[in-house]
Amino acid sequence: MNFLLIRCMSEIQEETISPFFTSQLSDINIPSSYPPLGLLYIASALEYDGNKVEIIDLSTGKETIEDLLIKISNFDAVGFSIYYEDYIIVRKITKKIKEFNPNIPIITGGPFCTFMKNRSLTEIPFTDVCVTGEGEEVIIDLVRYFEGKKNLSDIHGIFYKNGEQIKKGKPLKIIKDLDTLHFPARHLVDKYDYGKISNLRLLKPKATAMITSRGCPFKCKFCARYGNVIEGWGFRQRSAENVVEELIEINEKYGSVIIYDDCFLADKKRSHEIMDKLIEKGTSIELMIEGIRVDSEDEELYRKMKKANVKLVSFGIESGNQDVIDFYDKKFTLEQARKAVRLSRKMGFLILSTFILGGSSIETESHIQNTIKFACSLPIDFVNFLPMYYQQGSSFWLEEVKNKKISKDEYTVMADSRRGLGNFTPEELVEFRNSATRRFYLRPGYMFDQVYQAFLRKNFNLLKYGIKLITRF
Repeated sequence: MNFLLIRCMSEIQEETISPFFTSQLSDINIPSSYPPLGLLYIASALEYDGNKVEIIDLSTGKETIEDLLIKISNFDAVGFSIYYEDYIIVRKITKKIKEFNPNIPIITGGPFCTFMKNRSLTEIPFTDVCVTGEGEEVIIDLVRYFEGKKNLSDIHGIFYKNGEQIKKGKPLKIIKDLDTLHFPARHLVDKYDYGKISNLRLLKPKATAMITSRGCPFKCKFCARYGNVIEGWGFRQRSAENVVEELIEINEKYGSVIIYDDCFLADKKRSHEIMDKLIEKGTSIELMIEGIRVDSEDEELYRKMKKANVKLVSFGIESGNQDVIDFYDKKFTLEQARKAVRLSRKMGFLILSTFILGGSSIETESHIQNTIKFACSLPIDFVNFLPMYYQQGSSFWLEEVKNKKISKDEYTVMADSRRGLGNFTPEELVEFRNSATRRFYLRPGYMFDQVYQAFLRKNFNLLKYGIKLITRF
């Protein structure tokens, strides 16, 4: 079979959210820029099974919906990976596809489908099958269905249409051994250029991405977790050997890789093994690691990370108040955050951190000011201040659904005092965010430090980014 897999817009669509989310400073935050890894895993499973696959990444702006429709006649089925922010644009595209070819099967998957399930088939009515959870094994079962060898009712983890009715397949299955998965089919997105931050390249080209674990062993209350909606969903890691094997393969073709696990350093023994093997192999690929907890601070490990070409690390510190961190159930201290950031600076890593503003019922304006002050006290290169959102799948969201402050059909809700969700209005939170961003980046000490760091790291793209920031204020 011939499959066309599609990723839509990565940016949040204005039609789907409150206008208060976007702001005059929204484009100076640091988004990750990486290929659609979920689709690349699906594509790899399909190719290994003998199918042909093409991927179109509409978020890159390289192709249009019209380009996509021209290709539809060459394929037997179409698949979409959907986040909540994408579903309206996916609805429009799937409608056009069905108008062009009413008989082509449309399959959807991704977080929107996992959290929303039945709603995925009603909000996107042109979908034929919705895949929840992990799709690498499910997609092959769907191929067997298309071949007439399997019934939809026998396939695990799907919802599908039978006339006007929505039916459910067998219970979702979880892939326990991640080492059994084939490496992502990265060759299918070679035509795209990934790895830029605010249109600047901080790591070596050509960039790709990988993931070495699924799930998270921690339970931060604001985090949208599959474990809150999928029974048995737990933290699973690939072996150090399997991870290094993929990195060696990547090293032959790419200059940098973004590792975006939820918690890459959760298992320090495995982390040491990975870094030891990379040092032994002498790989030259540069690493950007997202999802590092501050309680992973370990000088021996961080020195190995430096030798293994780690260039950028990302922390989720979230608050400058210990009582708020405890309220989030983050399970670390502000002192641990200080030590981790300072050790990262000592190693010469570029450092990104996120902070949530107005994210708890106990948070006052004094708390927000403490968070901004704390962020400014740390040698962080990039900061992302975020208003609090209640996201489906988070403990906070589940609690407020029980309290009837949030509808179970709402996917993401900004903290809003008018709904009893925190102590501030969305307008106030956005202004706090803008003020925090200005205060952080416009400090003379920050500017001088960035000039010094640019010469020290021999990476002058940082100065270009800084100039762009200043012109935004």
